[in-house]
Formats: sequence, C-alpha cells, structure tokens
Amino acid sequence: MTRQTIPGSSTIKRIEALIDHPDLLHSPPEVAQSLLQLTKNDDFGLHEIVDCIRADPAMSSRVLHVVNSSRYGLETSVTNLRQAVSLLGERSIRLIAMTFSIANAFSTGAARELYNDFWRQALTTAAAARRLAVQLGGVDHNDAYTTGLLSHLGTLVFAQVEGEKYLSLYRSTSRERLFHLERQQYGTDHVNIGARVLSQWQFPDVICDAVGNHRNAELDDPLTVIVHGGTLVSDALWYAGDESIANCHGWLKDRFNLTIDEFIELALACRDEVQLELEVYGVDADIPIDPEELLEQARRRYMESSLTTALDFDSFGSVFGED
Repeated sequence: MTRQTIPGSSTIKRIEALIDHPDLLHSPPEVAQSLLQLTKNDDFGLHEIVDCIRADPAMSSRVLHVVNSSRYGLETSVTNLRQAVSLLGERSIRLIAMTFSIANAFSTGAARELYNDFWRQALTTAAAARRLAVQLGGVDHNDAYTTGLLSHLGTLVFAQVEGEKYLSLYRSTSRERLFHLERQQYGTDHVNIGARVLSQWQFPDVICDAVGNHRNAELDDPLTVIVHGGTLVSDALWYAGDESIANCHGWLKDRFNLTIDEFIELALACRDEVQLELEVYGVDADIPIDPEELLEQARRRYMESSLTTALDFDSFGSVFGED
C-alpha cells in the first residue's frame, strides 16, 4: 500500500518549528508588544512611552529619524526623544514600533527579496483599513491600521522557510490567487501562518483573528471586514489585472455602499499616503503605482462587465494623473 503524502507537510513542519521556537525567527518584537499594550490604557503617560522606547537604542534612533524626515517639515532638528514622541503621537509611535520590529526580523535571505513588495502591500492595506474603519465605525482606526500592516506577515515567513521555491510561486501569480495556490502546494497559507506568528508573539486575539481570516470575504467580524477591504484596495492598486479592480469596487459597493467616485477617492488617498510612507520608512519604492495602467485595466474590466455607464472615465483619468 502506497503511503500518501500530504501536500507541503515537510514545509509545514519547518514553519511550525520556526513559530514554536521564535529565537529562530529572530527575537519577538518586545518593544512593539509593550507599546501596543501600554497605549491600550487611557491613563498611560508620555514618560512611560519614552522609557519603553529608550530601552531599545535602535528604536530610539528610528523614532528620531522619522520625526526629522521631510514628512513633518520641522524647521529645526529634534534630538530629544521625549519631544519626538510628543510630536509623533500615539498612532505613529505604535506604527513605527511595528514597522521597525518586523523589518528587523525579516531583512535577510530570501525574505529580503519580498521586502519592498511586502511593505507596499502592508502600508496600502493599512491605509485603506484605517479609512474604512472611520466609515464603518465601531473599530478603532489605530487597530485597523496595525492589523492591516501585519496582515501579509506570513509571506515573509514562507520565504524564510522555503527560499527561492516560494519566491517563484509568489512571483507567478496575483496576491488573491497566491492564497489558494499556497494551500494547494503546502496545505496552509500565509494568512494562517501570519496569525500564528502574531499569536506566538502575544499580540491581542482580535488582531490575530483578523489577520488569520482577512481573506474570507464572507465573515462579518468588523475588523476582519475592514482588513479584507484594505487588502482588495492593495490588490487593485499594485496588481491592477486579474479582475482586481472590478472585485474591489464591487465588494466595497456591497459592504460600504461606496460609489465609483468614492472608490476613486479612496484609492487616490491611499496611493498618496503610501508613497509618502514608503519614503519615511526607508522602503525602496522602485515600482510606483502606474495610474495609466490602472486606468486602462479599469476601463477594460468595466467594459467587459457592461458597467461603463457607471464609470466616468474622464474623472477617473484626472484623479489618477492621466493627461
């Protein structure tokens, strides 16, 4: 009798070993965890945040680098950590902590090949999720941003375990189809892996659950819904083929009642924010969002769907920079 092999069983074992022994995955983001928990309480003090960051010299340096970047346009440089924390505010401090911790964890080997693409997706998902949280209500927009930022973490874990084999799979398909191909080949997917890593790192359950379920378009959990929407926006902006634009607009229309003009406005706002964030956080934005390609894909998809009457292409073109 021939023994059947479960697809990807050896990969799953290696991933589980990595998750169960986080020292192999570099140190867990202790400062990020501390800040996340600290800022959950309404009565936290500025000095507590400063003390938390100061415990990590590299984190302190990163905070000062961000506050002195062109994004904030300060006339004089800030050299005092307390002043920097005061200027940045709670959301930005939490974001910097998450960004810096994860960037450190995944900056070598095969995962490095996905580094730029990972951050483009993560920051776009986060930017869209924050805006959708404001519209939906009932979900803290900071939690929505943080969860969106972490939602693609599993791709980096896959790359660290499988190396070039996973990179080939990753590059061969759209982000939406990647989820299904991972399951076929490995018996698991990057959203499940990302959720398990965050759980191992003791992130709040609500964030872990949303990360693990955000590719499910049918769930009603508000945070999961918001992050799913953010992921669709990211797919539409960075991977403008494979029906991603039509899928994104159709889903946002059903769940958030967004008109085509509101969809365009959301996409534009996220694009502009991400381009700025990529610069601030030191990510090489060598593949900018192409507005002409996005416009052309949108035109074709809506024509094929007999929805051209619902789309003002002149407006769409002007919004995304077409002459």
